[in-house]
Amino acid sequence: MKIEIIAFTDPFCVWCWASEPITYQLKERYREQIQFKYVMGGLTKDMSAFYDAQNQIGSTAQVAPHWRLVSEKTGQPSDERVMLDITDPHFSTWPSNIAVKAAQMQGSSIGDDYLRRLRRAVHTERKKIQEHDVYIQLADDIPGLDVEQFKRDLDSGAAEKLFEKDLRICRIYGVTGFPTVAIRLLDALAGDNSDTLLLNGYRPYDTYLQVFSRLGADLVEYEPRSVRELLTDYGPLTTKELASIYNRDLADMETDLLNQSADLGLTQTDVNGHGRVWDLEQI
Repeated sequence: MKIEIIAFTDPFCVWCWASEPITYQLKERYREQIQFKYVMGGLTKDMSAFYDAQNQIGSTAQVAPHWRLVSEKTGQPSDERVMLDITDPHFSTWPSNIAVKAAQMQGSSIGDDYLRRLRRAVHTERKKIQEHDVYIQLADDIPGLDVEQFKRDLDSGAAEKLFEKDLRICRIYGVTGFPTVAIRLLDALAGDNSDTLLLNGYRPYDTYLQVFSRLGADLVEYEPRSVRELLTDYGPLTTKELASIYNRDLADMETDLLNQSADLGLTQTDVNGHGRVWDLEQI
């Protein structure tokens, strides 16, 4: 018995990035019992035609303080300066979404890794992932991804067609904002008739557990592995992501990581004063 979580997302979406600690907590605590599937939603087609009335956002410059606010509120570090660096009035997140679809064409695991790489790049490394040269270069970082095939799938329009299909799926589910997730029980006996519950917006870990219970999922919770094992398996993680996995206070988690970093062989990268990203030292 498995749970499928269909996540409607966009690499630029700051609330999707803020939800990554919960995603990794679920992945580590329930492992093979949960299957994530990512559907790209295309947050912004053209910034000149975009306006978020709730947050009063109509330009990339107005996105920056929103990112800072979300970072401060959730503890998930995000470098808002990249949105000040982007000055194109017709800025679009769609190229990065299409790039994810090109990666997914080589397998869901490769697609997941590439989506995560894009998220880290824009939110913690100040990279303009909507730019062709940038998202091509980041593809080199994904083990098993055939970069030449990736380029061909982008150039041929095949990835764009899959993105258009994702947009249709968003409409079918009634998705109007991100993050949104659809959760259902994968039961061979139920087939496609199993109940699907939709969660809109940023939700805490406990909300997911309540949904699993409501669906009747009988899941076994694992104890989290060591920090080194987590970084080996998942790649670089933020302090907030590690704190969530271990269900610990953010400040205490950071203190322990700083004190143990030399013994554990960890490297740290500051994200504009909002937090840190941890990785294993390269030998």
